Amino acid sequence: MFLAMRELAYAKLRYALIALIMFLLSLLVLFVSGLAQGLATDNAAGIMNMDADYFVLDEEAENQLTRSIVSETDQEAVASFSDKAEPIGIHMAQIEDGEDSLADIAFMSFENGSKWFPEVIEGDAPTAPGEIVADKSLKSEGFAVGSSVHDSASDMMFTLVGFSENQRYGHSPILHVSEEDWTEMGGAEFITSGLILESLTSDDAEQLASELDEGAVVSHSDVLSAFVLAAFFYVMTIQKLTQFGILKAIGARSKELAKAVFFQIVILSAVSVGLGIGATLVVGNLLPNGMPFHLDFELIGLLAALFFAVAVLGSLLSLVKVIKVDPLEAIGGGAE
Repeated sequence: MFLAMRELAYAKLRYALIALIMFLLSLLVLFVSGLAQGLATDNAAGIMNMDADYFVLDEEAENQLTRSIVSETDQEAVASFSDKAEPIGIHMAQIEDGEDSLADIAFMSFENGSKWFPEVIEGDAPTAPGEIVADKSLKSEGFAVGSSVHDSASDMMFTLVGFSENQRYGHSPILHVSEEDWTEMGGAEFITSGLILESLTSDDAEQLASELDEGAVVSHSDVLSAFVLAAFFYVMTIQKLTQFGILKAIGARSKELAKAVFFQIVILSAVSVGLGIGATLVVGNLLPNGMPFHLDFELIGLLAALFFAVAVLGSLLSLVKVIKVDPLEAIGGGAE
């Protein structure tokens, strides 16, 4: 550890450049991952938040709920197979408040009393047909609790009574309507876009699929549609072979030299990745509200662990080179 710190202090500029490269790499990966996850969340947060194993959709829908309508025959087959399947209805629409506010949204509906209905974070939960709950992102379009909402397609009027969060589909806020309103919108019929299967094994999923005529059983994930560091450390080690040779010649053990290299890599990785995470979070907070950016602690931990693991694994090449270096050959520059 002492040797590692002395080396870091002696060659400050060299190691600062390596740390800068690692910092920029971690910032780039974390920021791009945040944007990618933000886009994915913005596209299907309402489905991602469902702790369901499988969905039954129309096999021609290409795993897209908005393209799917499950036939009565398949609904009956699913009902006879499992009493825990719940229907879901969803379609894209456009709403207005009768004044200046206009928004593209996704209507979604479950059976009354469904566990999948989102938590209301502002306002009240609906208690009667005609009352709806919307994702809080609808506020940016000028809607508020108490707003009248007109669906231009069905010509139905609703009252916005509450807001939820993380309920978006197709980059649009989800408006949850009652079973009765969804049935009226469907022309006196509950149009079933899909069936949610909360708990189902893969074997049961295959068996159920074989019993469907026009439907398909798809998994939850199906519905949701840097070894560069090692090279840097290896080059740094190659450049220091002469120093390692001298240290070995005066009695330094390979084990101590290897430990010094390992600790240098660990320190540089921890500092650089830590700064990269901090910078990413700062930049993410500075982005405009309309830009989809989502970076949860699970993903941060995963990417940080990946960077750290790649750095440590890459250090093995350096450690092997340190252990095998011959003092005479290294001091002589490799000349025979």
